[in-house]
Amino acid sequence: MIQKLEAYFMKDFIEKGGALVIFSIFMFIPVNFLRDVFMILMITLILSHLETRRREGSISELIALPFSYSQIFWFPFVFLIAIIAIVQFAISGIIGFSIYAAFSQIVYSLIFLTAYYGFFNILTIVGLSGGSFIWLLWVADITFGSIYPRSQNLYRMISPVYQENEIAALLFAVAILTISFYLFSKKGVTKRWRKRL
Repeated sequence: MIQKLEAYFMKDFIEKGGALVIFSIFMFIPVNFLRDVFMILMITLILSHLETRRREGSISELIALPFSYSQIFWFPFVFLIAIIAIVQFAISGIIGFSIYAAFSQIVYSLIFLTAYYGFFNILTIVGLSGGSFIWLLWVADITFGSIYPRSQNLYRMISPVYQENEIAALLFAVAILTISFYLFSKKGVTKRWRKRL
């Protein structure tokens, strides 16, 4: 398992390392809005093999390495967690955040990543372009969370963008990720891929 994970990391970093480094550099700007933008760009880049126009060939290549369907789902997620955690630790060290502030920034990023990774997979499973519709979901997330009065807006508690209650937001993000994995492995695109491979 560890060897396969390392192989996946090497493969993705060799293929997409340049863009990932650029996105990571821009994440050093300590503004949540920009951090969200570049995390979505990272998700879109890492999961580009799921897009309809590339799906069949890309999945065939991954299976040939070989990776299981479960690993095809979880390895990119672990890869993104590693990159974003490293970036957040580096930002905290350079800017000089307190331990609490640094921890809060990392938790925020991981909740956001978990939710939007799940959203991207769900979008592709239902036949939509994850790379396009993920931005509409992000705008909807911002919009629903900004509805006044904010004190009565319960959505802000679970919103991946606002995270007014971190526990509720984490549970919501994990639920989205779990649903996306279930659809991916049991009911979604993998069945169609198996028929083609």
